[in-house]
Amino acid sequence: MGIFSAFTQAADGIKQMAGGVDEQLLLTGRPGRGLILDVQLTGTTVQMGGPVERVCVVTLEVTLDDTPEYRAVARQRIAEHVIPRLQPGATFVAVKVDPADPNRVAIDWNTEPPVVRATPKAGVPTAAELLATGLPCEAVVIQSAPLGMRSPQGVDLHAFVLTILRPGVAPYQIQVGNPVPSHAVPLVYPGSRLTARVSASEPNAVAIDWDTSLAAAQR
Repeated sequence: MGIFSAFTQAADGIKQMAGGVDEQLLLTGRPGRGLILDVQLTGTTVQMGGPVERVCVVTLEVTLDDTPEYRAVARQRIAEHVIPRLQPGATFVAVKVDPADPNRVAIDWNTEPPVVRATPKAGVPTAAELLATGLPCEAVVIQSAPLGMRSPQGVDLHAFVLTILRPGVAPYQIQVGNPVPSHAVPLVYPGSRLTARVSASEPNAVAIDWDTSLAAAQR
């Protein structure tokens, strides 16, 4: 190893320990959406003419276009006044990912989390499959929120808390993601009663039938 290469590697190591971010990664990395799962504070703080920043080890669930979500860890400086706002399991951030190494991730604090295109999960029926083969039921909206993702067909995905009503079955509550076409958004409100289909073998696998629900609402 040459003297210059050894010096460069040492400098990179020091920068990483101090929570520095590779500017080239921020410029050229693949954009993605990161859900903060955990924030571990280190004892290292840095102040460079602005607010005090603390080096943190952040565990993220990373979602990229057409790529199954996965976990990655970023060691990065975060302004101390920002840290209390980072709620594990609820705070989304923009990330940049090294195309050659998906585990090399940097949080981009200057960019809004992008909307990404989800990929179907193995073994989980799609909404289209449930609508074609599922059993009829009624879904009552308790809560909903955009997921910041789109289906492979480009339809915005929302997270729902639903009460499921089926003949002969006690009402039960589920949390599920469903695509919501733009023309169906007016039906997404607490208390909305929607036509849906549920898997015969998996009671938590539910797809809302937007076409039928819209037709019923227009009667």
